Amino acid sequence: MNRSGQSRRAEAQLRAMGHQVSRRSLLRFAGLGAAVLGSSTVLSACGAASGAQNAASAVKFTVASVPGDSFILDAINVANSDYAKHQLNVPKHINPSSGVQGFQLLVSNAIDGMGADTLNLMATHVNGQEGQRPVMVGLRVMETTYGIVGSAKGAWPSDQAGFKEKMQSLKGKRVGVTAIGAGGDLQLKLALEEAGMKYLDVTVLAVGLAVQAIPNLKADRIDAYVGVQWTSTRYVAQESGGRVLVDFSAKDTPAIVRDQAVVAIAVREDMAKNHPEVVQRWLAAQQDAHQFMLDEPAKAAKILNDTGRGGKGLAIAEAYMQHYADQVAPSLQPNFKVPQDMVERMAQVGQRFGSIKQGSINYETLVPDFARA
Repeated sequence: MNRSGQSRRAEAQLRAMGHQVSRRSLLRFAGLGAAVLGSSTVLSACGAASGAQNAASAVKFTVASVPGDSFILDAINVANSDYAKHQLNVPKHINPSSGVQGFQLLVSNAIDGMGADTLNLMATHVNGQEGQRPVMVGLRVMETTYGIVGSAKGAWPSDQAGFKEKMQSLKGKRVGVTAIGAGGDLQLKLALEEAGMKYLDVTVLAVGLAVQAIPNLKADRIDAYVGVQWTSTRYVAQESGGRVLVDFSAKDTPAIVRDQAVVAIAVREDMAKNHPEVVQRWLAAQQDAHQFMLDEPAKAAKILNDTGRGGKGLAIAEAYMQHYADQVAPSLQPNFKVPQDMVERMAQVGQRFGSIKQGSINYETLVPDFARA
């Protein structure tokens, strides 16, 4: 396999930080260390200029985002020119192929901030280089967003079946995730264990984001797919002809799987330390988008459908706006501030995964003072 220019540049950036990285470790860190089916370009850029910005006063800030509800605040910021209102110059969003690659870009100074899987943020922080490691400046979603889609050809338990029976129906099956080591992969492992199974009871394949999962399900290259967002799980089921097999937020799901805060807001440690006012401007822009979702749900649903569901999931997007207002928004802190008890809970989940050692997460180190609840 020929090494892409992006891979070479990423490796050079990591080496410049003083890290000695092998090609194998770089690929694994980028989420490419396993079979990839139907993957598209590793990295792309999206988004038009976010309004007429005053170049003299705006601070350049590079944001990583991907389509979907966990990142809808980013899309709304672009649509409403919110960045310019807060003197930020964000001409485009960078689209990582997975959260794992997003952290690679963050620690190598290629981006400044992103919505992120909370557990991967913690693990990258613990194993990162001081100054360059990610820190948590907010929690966007104080619930689990994960679910599993079963293919149209599968013989799956009924909707009335319990969590354990549904998970056990995956035994021997090929299960797609965005990337090995990404949030969906870790959540799958935890869910399997809670159902009395082992990770090796299924064959896990990295297939990328939802847009890659749909053709892989339809072509029978995978039997199921772990959706990482509320709407993407339902959209993959709709477009593939399959069904939502497991909703991790269901009441019969074990608490350790169900009661999580899975979407955090990450910046580099040096950015939070040296430019806290810039980070707080970015948080304020996201707060504007949050309020827009509550005040203008129909308009927000259209933005979500147009940017994240290819114009084919308006009903799903509308349902999410109601879900956001009823379930997500009431649990959030102003400007997404981070409660210590939730950090401790997520650290316990990370310890269960083996990605975080007991006592390795320090709230004061992980969460800058301006972001603490």
